[in-house]
Amino acid sequence: MDVTKREFLGAMFAGGVGATSLGAAAATLEKPIQGRARATDMLGRTLAHSPPPRRPPKRMARTTKLFLSPPGYPNCIATDPEGRGFWLAEQRHDGHQEALWLVDFKGRLLKTLMQNTRDCTGMTVGGGYIWSGCEGAAQINHPNPPVDGIFQIDMNGREISRRQIPFGPTADGGSTHGMAWDNDKLWIAADRIGCLMRIDPVSWQVDFMFRETNLPELTTRLHGIEFDQGFIWQVGGIQKPGSLGYEGYTPGLVKYDSRTGQVVQTMEFEPGSCDIHDVAVHNGQLYGVDAGEHPSWSIDVPAYQHPGFPPLNSPSGGYVFRIDLI
Repeated sequence: MDVTKREFLGAMFAGGVGATSLGAAAATLEKPIQGRARATDMLGRTLAHSPPPRRPPKRMARTTKLFLSPPGYPNCIATDPEGRGFWLAEQRHDGHQEALWLVDFKGRLLKTLMQNTRDCTGMTVGGGYIWSGCEGAAQINHPNPPVDGIFQIDMNGREISRRQIPFGPTADGGSTHGMAWDNDKLWIAADRIGCLMRIDPVSWQVDFMFRETNLPELTTRLHGIEFDQGFIWQVGGIQKPGSLGYEGYTPGLVKYDSRTGQVVQTMEFEPGSCDIHDVAVHNGQLYGVDAGEHPSWSIDVPAYQHPGFPPLNSPSGGYVFRIDLI
């Protein structure tokens, strides 16, 4: 009587065979018979091979400077749900308290809040709150230890909660480099495990997550994210070997299907474009912001200065800009 592999393994399970014996039995069934050609099954049928993964389509993009932020290091951007303009979050490395600014679409300052983040590298707005995350880097001349976690802040600047990114130590779930709001859910770029995760902001339970891209042209620095009608944009880029400044860096964007995590498109910015740190969407149009501050870039790179601003190491530092496909 002929016995299929499925029937044989089923009988083994039913008989209580241990994992070691089961593995040995399976290996015996898979052992090539004499004269069996490579890439064929035990009946001589040709095995199908998965084709190599296809690279997603790539587009080029350019940026157009719109306006300067209030003086500081604007590292995050999110569209105001009420349509008033953009929220900008500041990142600092000097231990001073970090600002949240609401500006209209022409850059006029409407509101300033202060938050208890340190080294803020992710921010979004939704559900009536501002959600900010930290990178967790140590601060220069600051007596307190690094800060990680997700801060929930109301529209008057009152801190409602501070919680850690899931799947990490209770007191330190690691850093984030991006956050986005998706129909009452919160997306977080969890740096420690290299994933984008979707969280219920009330129960703080993760209901979906997927790995960030490993495309080499994007992974020198993965940064801010934005939800866009079923897709997620994430900032990326590549640093030219041996380069420690703006001139050797090529920024880009990657677009994921938020239902599967599949990369559906990449975007490379043409030379001379603004150095994007975070991305936002308003009426289908992409926008970005440049903090003008890279701790990993050499202190010897040229400093760019705007009135009232600290020295910046990017010519687009401090700017909010529009992103257009070429």
